[in-house]
Amino acid sequence: MIKFKKMHGNGNDFVIVENLTKENSLSKSQVIKMGDRKKGLGFDQLITINPPKKSEHDFYIKFYNSDGSEADMCMNGVRSVGAFLWEAGLVPKKPLLLGTKSKPVLVKPTHSKKVKVVLELPSQEEIPKAEAKFLEKCDLKKYKFINAGNRHLIIERKKISSYDLDELSSKLRKRKFFTDVNISLFTKHSSNLELRTNEAGAGETLSCGSASAATASFNISNGLTVKIISAGGELSLRKINGKLEMIGPAEFICEGIWLRN
Repeated sequence: MIKFKKMHGNGNDFVIVENLTKENSLSKSQVIKMGDRKKGLGFDQLITINPPKKSEHDFYIKFYNSDGSEADMCMNGVRSVGAFLWEAGLVPKKPLLLGTKSKPVLVKPTHSKKVKVVLELPSQEEIPKAEAKFLEKCDLKKYKFINAGNRHLIIERKKISSYDLDELSSKLRKRKFFTDVNISLFTKHSSNLELRTNEAGAGETLSCGSASAATASFNISNGLTVKIISAGGELSLRKINGKLEMIGPAEFICEGIWLRN
């Protein structure tokens, strides 16, 4: 039996399991069963909270997609981890440095129910020429390839609501280079950005924190704030001296016990 809590960060939903008071090992098949929205618990990602691997970190966090694959980073998820740890009384309500597969992130409590994440400014990377030519054949011309702890293809379009993002993502992920890449569409509305994301291993989600960070990274000036609007709600991001601050919700849904099978 595995105790869990279900949470969401801006509509991006998670099952969180802590491996601190009791160690829980999960196989890929078990993660897939738990992630089934009809026969299991249903989630975009399952998150485990583990003892730190480095002395300067407070905890080590793992993210598993609903298809059982492991993700490198989840910004909506780390906000939920912070809220989980503070609410459970496992740590004082203070900033926490969380280690992940890709890079550490700092989570901070706020005076509201929202949680702040501070991360290194995502970096832009080059796409191989063959992949750039393929994107051009797909009529994709305005895009950036961003590393925000995981890899994102961020595509700008005038209208994104009616675009078949699932079809595009499926087409791109048939190519090895894009297999584990999150695919996003965004459009500008005044000072706000509207965003849709298909996450590798999870499909289209109501919100993606790392995609929001990736999109904000090249659409924001130092000291200014931008709002990212997704189907699940909004995130507020601010660029401060090479760092990116994200503030958004981390809300509890339910808790229970998974009867292992």
